[in-house]
Amino acid sequence: MYSRYLFLLLVFSAQSLVAQVVETSEALTSAPLEWKGIAESTDTLVPPFVDDFSYPSKRPNPRLWQDQKVLINDEYALFQNSIGVATFDGLNTYGFAYKPGSLNSDSLADVLTSAYLNLSGMNNVWLSFQYQRAGTGEAPSASDSLVVEFWSPVTQTWSYQWGITGTGGSTPFRSAIMPVTGPEYLQDGFAFRIGSYGARSGAYDIWNIDYVQLDKDRSDSDTIITEPTFARAHPLLIGIGAYTSWPWWVSSASAVNNSPTTLEYVYRRNGVVPPGGWSLNLGQYRWEENGVVISQSASVAVVTNTSHNIDQTFTLDVPNNALSFLNGPTTVKSKIWFDGSAAGFRSNDTVYQTLRLDNYLSLDDGSAERAYAVQNINGGRVAQRFQTGGLGMTDSLMGVRLNFVDAGNRYTSTFRLAVWGPSDSVGAPGDLIYLSDSLYEPNWGYYRDDMIPYELDSAVAIASYPHIWVGYVCTSADPMYVGFDVQRELPTSMPRFYGDGFNWYPSLEPGVLLLQPYFNYTQNDMGSGEHVPAPKMYPNPSNGMLHIDAAGANIQLFDVRGASVFEGRCPEQQPLDFTHLPSGMYTVVCTGSKAIHHLKWMKL
Repeated sequence: MYSRYLFLLLVFSAQSLVAQVVETSEALTSAPLEWKGIAESTDTLVPPFVDDFSYPSKRPNPRLWQDQKVLINDEYALFQNSIGVATFDGLNTYGFAYKPGSLNSDSLADVLTSAYLNLSGMNNVWLSFQYQRAGTGEAPSASDSLVVEFWSPVTQTWSYQWGITGTGGSTPFRSAIMPVTGPEYLQDGFAFRIGSYGARSGAYDIWNIDYVQLDKDRSDSDTIITEPTFARAHPLLIGIGAYTSWPWWVSSASAVNNSPTTLEYVYRRNGVVPPGGWSLNLGQYRWEENGVVISQSASVAVVTNTSHNIDQTFTLDVPNNALSFLNGPTTVKSKIWFDGSAAGFRSNDTVYQTLRLDNYLSLDDGSAERAYAVQNINGGRVAQRFQTGGLGMTDSLMGVRLNFVDAGNRYTSTFRLAVWGPSDSVGAPGDLIYLSDSLYEPNWGYYRDDMIPYELDSAVAIASYPHIWVGYVCTSADPMYVGFDVQRELPTSMPRFYGDGFNWYPSLEPGVLLLQPYFNYTQNDMGSGEHVPAPKMYPNPSNGMLHIDAAGANIQLFDVRGASVFEGRCPEQQPLDFTHLPSGMYTVVCTGSKAIHHLKWMKL
């Protein structure tokens, strides 16, 4: 476990992080975690118990699982047989580190606990699943592990059944299968859980799980998946060059018309070839914009072949009238599915994708598998090039959206936003156009991958520049971890640079920062078209009694570590009592019907 996230070290020094050894035979309950003894439930499920995580949600199906700690996604897996995996890491339900800064002490991190099952009177019960180390994420080492435990309703205890250690690298998906035997388990009220041991300070020591199945009348060879599936997520929708989102008002520009007109989909025919092969109606689709159907088709060609257990593709044309009539922020939704020979899960026969056009430019796909930071230098800076001239943009840059992630100790210093112009040198940023007077503090938002808007002190006109460089300057030598999307690669015409106060260096790491400049209006205006002023909050600082003029709004309070210390409704003409909290700086997130505001409050 010593390849922690993605660091850029200006002094190019190696960093070694040594993990504590964790035996795979150690029971989950031996770790200092929340779990207590679980009483038997009479509300049990009858097998078959199956889940391939192909539903469009980031959290496990609550009808099948008791907890919500793992992440359901398509970003962390490599070469999976079906869309959707459950990813185990060091982040909790909301995407925050279980224990920020705890890089060198491995213990129980994520866990996935089944609902209670009724196994009374069943024979030859086996539990199986597929697992992968790392995928696109940080690899678990030999001191990290993935384990399985069974719950006995007779003894009221969890017992270790299976375990595997990391290898320090990514591996293909492999199958695990284990029997459920003995009178202590073949009862009403049985449960199982899968848990990972690793660092609890971020998205480290990644394990991906797929195709969890528990049923009777099975054998140790029953690990073959037999069904047609989509094998990769829906591709990103129509884009302008490398952009995955752009201001809605430039969508009629010629640049959009020159964007790709076809989308490629990857599917598989998994398992043993059935007699005659599967006949699949590939490529049925539905395209909506702001809830209005723009184009759809359920009449497609039938495709039959016997090419099994390999990735196959088909393409669809983007509708000719897509994005033709935009008069405001627009949400595009695409749904693609196939049917025909019914086999296996039906949810993995459909893929979805959403494109949101508002007032920002985006190069990422909305998810951060790694983190990007410059460390060991005061004034470390990062700049990303954005082509604006080709979009016909004559707008004003208003601010920058950033995604911050847990990847060790949280950054407690401040940063400035900066904009650079073109340069005559080889691709590097040019003269400084803008450097904020304001000092900003990282905000981790509500949940993993939240984009937090930071407004400039004054708008920056960009009409005279064919491209601009947008980024930030840190005010300390500590690393500030910004979300990094390793699934997307920048074209050579849109490089990223990092540096100190004097020099720039080209970044050679493939991937995209979750950094999005926005234009013409602030993020509080997004979606409503009108300015929503921040609520008044007073006194600030105070000894703990805090008035917020936002009756009925939802209030969340986060400490400097990003931990939520309060959530509730804002009372009318009544102060909130936080006198019990320690002194320090807090972030108050006020969510109303039209806007979300992030406010700073000092507790004396």
